Amino acid sequence: MVQKPFPSNPNKRKLFEFLHFDICGPMEEESLGGSRYLLLITDEASGCMSGFCLRARSESEGCLRRFITKEDKQFDARVKFVRHDGAKEFATNSLLA
Repeated sequence: MVQKPFPSNPNKRKLFEFLHFDICGPMEEESLGGSRYLLLITDEASGCMSGFCLRARSESEGCLRRFITKEDKQFDARVKFVRHDGAKEFATNSLLA
């Protein structure tokens, strides 16, 4: 018996249109650079994951902004939606700008 192909998904997102992100830490041990946190950003369309080492949770917003700017310039991709776990670092509306 031959398996039929998966149906196409009309709601498929474009690259870097929908991002998920989360912070892990603090880690028990510091990295060689002094980082104790990890910011993980995942693109829903491609499944591409990018991780960034942070010394403090407060660095996460700036790191996320730099990532979005870089992807916008490199792939001409505008981020439309972001999803996170409601951590206080991302609870502000400053990411909307």
